[in-house]
Amino acid sequence: MIRGLMGALGAGVGLATLTYLAFVAVRGSSLLVRPQARPFLPDPPDAPATPADLGMEYESVRIRTDDDVTLTGWLVPARRSTTTAVVVMHGFSGNRLPELAAFVPWLSERHHVLQFDFRGHGQSDGGLVTLGWRERRDVAAAVRFLSERGLGPIALFGISMGGAIALVSAPELPVAAVIADAAFAELRHPIANRMRQVGYPLASIGSRLVVAGARLRARAWLNDPIRAVAHIAPRALLLIAPRDDTLISWRQSERMYHAAGEPRELWVVDNAGHAEAYAVDPVGYRRRVLEFLERHLAG
Repeated sequence: MIRGLMGALGAGVGLATLTYLAFVAVRGSSLLVRPQARPFLPDPPDAPATPADLGMEYESVRIRTDDDVTLTGWLVPARRSTTTAVVVMHGFSGNRLPELAAFVPWLSERHHVLQFDFRGHGQSDGGLVTLGWRERRDVAAAVRFLSERGLGPIALFGISMGGAIALVSAPELPVAAVIADAAFAELRHPIANRMRQVGYPLASIGSRLVVAGARLRARAWLNDPIRAVAHIAPRALLLIAPRDDTLISWRQSERMYHAAGEPRELWVVDNAGHAEAYAVDPVGYRRRVLEFLERHLAG
């Protein structure tokens, strides 16, 4: 009798666990490929809404990808004579506005700067978010746009998801350098950490199921940057890793650094949370990034 009760209890627990994991896979994969994107509005309200609000000239651009997605962005000309250019890419569910205020003013002192919203974000066309699989076409279209304008060499510069997309895109593109700030090596890693932060159990297996479900929903192979970094060389690579990042451990960047070829650099920023390296050390950040670009973007 006791054995029967224990068996029934075990079966009940197993069924409950499977039901829970199925819910995690369905709900999590839906949120991953169809996130609630932030509105294209300055936050806070007095933040710049266009480069003109920061005293910069710019051109509003629309870029067509090879799968007929229209991306919306800005091209900010360099404030010195050069053809070098930097493509700045935003994070998950965001848009180009935060990077406008943080990075474009000092980058454009030396380089042309192209910002755009990924598909499914900001003012660009809608679409499923695949964290690199289809977004590689967005990056390719941006690089092609700059090349057709006679600009280059070109660097990719991405924050969080934007950094991860830069890493998986670079091996296929004629770019000279890549900067990835707070990028994940494996997609399941930030998903598992987010699950733990909100109190979901079985985060390790749950995150794997979320990724698997997202692949099915999007009919796409969601790329892990750790598989791409070995193919970035001979392009130069700078990985920026906030040491106190609880969403994406700085160890993710360390793993990619060891997997990458030369030339490569790893900068671990103390006392910085996720995507906070610039806010914590703006002077050091500008110096590190600009010196890296000077070394690897001729002209």
